[in-house]
Order: sequence, then structure tokens, then C-alpha cells
Amino acid sequence: MCYTCGCKLPYDAHGDPRNIVEDDLVASGTTKTIKNAGRRTAKENMLDLLLEEKRRGELERPHRSYAER
Repeated sequence: MCYTCGCKLPYDAHGDPRNIVEDDLVASGTTKTIKNAGRRTAKENMLDLLLEEKRRGELERPHRSYAER
């Protein structure tokens, strides 16, 4: 869905580079931060964080950190 608008077209930014598309997730999977673990890991990490924010009712205003201490 350009992961943003709900259209379910993961590769279509609709002419607006602010929309998140599959290529963004591919690129994020190649960062040193996740040790080049790939898009699947990047997506799983994003999904985990979004689900945690949703579980806590904080999608609109997330905390700065959900890291375990």
C-alpha cells in the first residue's frame, strides 16, 4: 500500500516521496544498524514497534524509547 495510504500497492509512491514504499524497506534492510539483515528483518522490527505502540494506545504519540532496560 505504499505502506502509508492504504491502497495496498507497496511499490507506488503516488508521486509523493514522503509515502513509504517497498524500496524504502529494502534500503533500510541494508543498514549497519541491523547488520545488513535484509528487508524482512527491517519489516519485522517495524511491525514489532508499531504493535507495541498500538498495544499501549500510543500510535498517535509514541514514547521516545520502548527499549528494555
